[in-house]
Amino acid sequence: MKKIHLIDTIKDFLLSDNAGDMKGVYHEEIIKVHLNDAFNQSIYAAWLNGKKFSEYSQLDAWSKTYEADVVQAATTGYVLLPFAPVQLPDGMGIRQVMDHDDNTRVLAPMEATANVVFSELDVNTMDDTPIYTLEQNNISTGAGEESHLLRLTKLPMLPDTVIASVDIMMIVPLDLLDDYSDLAMPNGMENDLIQQVIMLMSKKPMPDNNNDQVISR
Repeated sequence: MKKIHLIDTIKDFLLSDNAGDMKGVYHEEIIKVHLNDAFNQSIYAAWLNGKKFSEYSQLDAWSKTYEADVVQAATTGYVLLPFAPVQLPDGMGIRQVMDHDDNTRVLAPMEATANVVFSELDVNTMDDTPIYTLEQNNISTGAGEESHLLRLTKLPMLPDTVIASVDIMMIVPLDLLDDYSDLAMPNGMENDLIQQVIMLMSKKPMPDNNNDQVISR
């Protein structure tokens, strides 16, 4: 389902008699704010449930895969992310990073603060798995530039098969997507999101349906 379809469904409900005391015309931006809140709450609930059972695969249903080119220099490099991922503990907003040409080559995540400790361990020289860390974009800044990047290390070099681009499976905040983007979510979640938005909006002030025209005497 596209984002605009969710918004239109909520608007139609609020214009119908089924809305009861909430019936009225609401600005689209107000609906979007509550839709963003409901979307974030649902993702966080999925993360909490995954934490409870130490199994986070349910987050995959909220994820989409984006291809990004690798800019490489020797064994290090970076990729610019098309969107900033949803902020979840332990970097769970990024579900997986893999070689676009060979999805069996999966990069390992690492927190930026762990690089110093990891470099002192013997395993750093034994394991040749490429590593990524999520960082703010400090390479190309300014209006219209991507806000985040993945810093890559331990990249293979020629004559080995290099990684020209990666597939990034991640959860993107709803407010960063345009109205005609296809949304990633579990089957049947659309109705739950709509109900959550209506519940959130029911706690807000009612729309102004009064005619404020001044009657001339």
